[in-house]
This record gives sequence, structure tokens and C-alpha cells, in this order.
Amino acid sequence: MNRRALSRALCAAFVAVVAAVEAAAAAPPVRVEVVDDATLAGINGKYLGANMLVGLRIDIVSSVHAPGQTQAHAAGSLLVRRTGAGYDVAVDTRAHAEPGAGAPSPTGIATGGEALQVAGIGQVTQIAGNGNAMSNLTTIRFVSNVGTASGFNGAAASAAAGGGVSAQIAFGNGGVRLDLNAPGALLGQHIDTHALHGAGGVMQIGQLTGNGIVAHNQLHLQIATELMPSLWQHQLGVQQALSGLQGLSR
Repeated sequence: MNRRALSRALCAAFVAVVAAVEAAAAAPPVRVEVVDDATLAGINGKYLGANMLVGLRIDIVSSVHAPGQTQAHAAGSLLVRRTGAGYDVAVDTRAHAEPGAGAPSPTGIATGGEALQVAGIGQVTQIAGNGNAMSNLTTIRFVSNVGTASGFNGAAASAAAGGGVSAQIAFGNGGVRLDLNAPGALLGQHIDTHALHGAGGVMQIGQLTGNGIVAHNQLHLQIATELMPSLWQHQLGVQQALSGLQGLSR
């Protein structure tokens, strides 16, 4: 599999989502469905008979549980489906923060990971305490149908805070941003279509500096494609032929 091609395909998918929205103990780190270069090229429409992107779904969730019943949670979903010449877009976000009582103050230090930028998928785990568990999981699937928006609340952003604990998530501004903050724990998931000069990137990060903390980040991306209709192929063929005529000498 061509990893650069995968990165370009994912970036193109994220850009399509953002455009549609604006118009309307570590687990296995990454799981992707391996496809050949022809499939990836088809998503970008590089040859006759190519597949076209018809749907995209992002499900993202993060949670942290610390001693003293301190907890924070944020989740969101974005569903985009092609309908005729446009898109149907549905969004759902939720956030919860609960400070608990008697949580010990963190004693460790974990820094640096929050400053990293990647083209593609990056995952960072920094642990400076005892008895902690942290997981980052990303799954990417090519599917025929991205499902329905049943139960979506229509909120593009949600936030909750109290007693030094906060949770927030927002879709927009070129991507998705989710952040959790609790004593001794900092979690984040960020999708940025503008990262590293437009290459696009997905970053999952967890920094644990307390003790007895359980936290996780999960991101599930589903990309739906279908064969380009013959009428579209004919139109593209005519456009390409006319473009070729422009290069002829007169």
C-alpha cells in the first residue's frame, strides 16, 4: 500500500467533509483496511471508471477516569452523504465533566507531545505516574454505506467544565478538535486538513502525570465510494477532449 497515497486520500476526504459542513496500556494503535493504489486513485478520480466519494462518517470519543470519581468525556459524530449535486450533513457532539472529590495532585511532568504535527496519522502517549492505563485507537474502513443520522443532536460543538475538569469538542475551522483536561491527565484528538502545508493530519495524544488514571482516545473513520455513473464519465471525457484541443497549434 502506498502510504503517501493513503494520506492524500484521507486529506481529500476530510476537505470534502469540512466543505460540506461549512456549506450546510496501549491498545493496537492503528487499524486500517489495506487497499491497492488503484482503489486510492479511484477515490481521487484519476482514471475512467473511477469510484467517487459519496459518503463519510467520523466517530470520535475520548474519556478519562481518575481517583475520587473524577471523570471527563467528550464524543462527536459527523455524517456526510452525497445527494444529487449536494450533500446531506448531520452532526452530533456531547461533553461531560465531573470533578469528583479527594483526587490527589499530580506529581509527574509530561511535555512536548502537544507540539507535534504530522502528515497522516500520529499517536502520542506520555506517562509519568504509576498505575495508569492509556490507549489510542484509530480505525479506517472503506464501506458501501455510512449509515443514518439517527439520534444526532445537531450541535457542532459542546463543552463542559467544573472543578478543574473540562471537556470540549468542535467540528469546523478545517477539521475536528477534542480536548479533555483533568488533574494529572490531558487528552486530545485533532483532525486538521491544513496541517503541514495542506497535507492533512490526524493526531491522538494522551499525557498522564497522576496515578491510577484510565484514559482512552478512539477515532473511527468510514469512507463510502461507488462507481461513477456513465453519464458523469461521458461528461468528463468531453471536458478532457476539449482541454486537449487547447494544446493544438493554430
